[in-house]
Amino acid sequence: MLEVYFESNKEVAAFRNQLNPYRKKIRVHQQANTRWGNKLCLEGDLAGIDLINVISSAMANVFIEEHLSDIIIRKITNNYYFSDPDEINRIYDFSMWILFDSDSDNQFLREQVDTTKLLQHIFFLHLKEHTSIHFSAILHFRLAHFLDFIQECVGKAIEEFKREEDHQTFIDMLRHYIEKKDPCVDLIHIEQGENFIFYNEKGEVISKDMLRFWMYQAPLYALGLHENEFNLSPLIAMSPARIKVYGDNPADPKIMTITNIFQERVEFERKGISILSRLD
Repeated sequence: MLEVYFESNKEVAAFRNQLNPYRKKIRVHQQANTRWGNKLCLEGDLAGIDLINVISSAMANVFIEEHLSDIIIRKITNNYYFSDPDEINRIYDFSMWILFDSDSDNQFLREQVDTTKLLQHIFFLHLKEHTSIHFSAILHFRLAHFLDFIQECVGKAIEEFKREEDHQTFIDMLRHYIEKKDPCVDLIHIEQGENFIFYNEKGEVISKDMLRFWMYQAPLYALGLHENEFNLSPLIAMSPARIKVYGDNPADPKIMTITNIFQERVEFERKGISILSRLD
């Protein structure tokens, strides 16, 4: 039998909710304890190690549900001195993205660590050593390594936030430049791909030499653009009144960037529609 103590009713509710799938195999007896809060006695038909696995997973999820958000926000405000609510919320979102999202970028940022499994392992080691478990004691005395990991991830989230801010400033500057500049051409067609293929109004491919001709006439360096970049730089140089993009992924970052800069000038057509058939 295991005895588990929780100080708050919210922790108890979250814990019991985590055990619901096992209610036929784990019996929970709850009683109030004036000294330690809520006492839960757990008995079950599971083998000892299986019971410990279930309980450690449940406790890890209680920590994530009831405590992680507050810890992240405290680190953002107390350790890194952010006070603006919008900035705090954005950094919090980046922190959760780094900690729990499964894409390769996130795994790299958190150095391939599985956040939930790391937390479960900490609770598992404690449960292996004790039959009477005080949740608050684990939080105060056994999570130092995990909290260091959280702080590292929050620091990386702040770096991502600053990169996003810098990128948005860059986009806003280019949008302002385009708004103030008269269009140099009426219409440009773009075929989406790893590198864009540009077509003029007649549907003729615009050669790299012609793109360079346009780019040499624009203040690319002052705008933070590179003369050897052949996706965004040519468009900024040509400053078309209209842009028609032909592709299969309107959420592609390059397309999103163009749309953010040129806004209503951009029209997206699904791939398969002939550029020549759409000339107007």
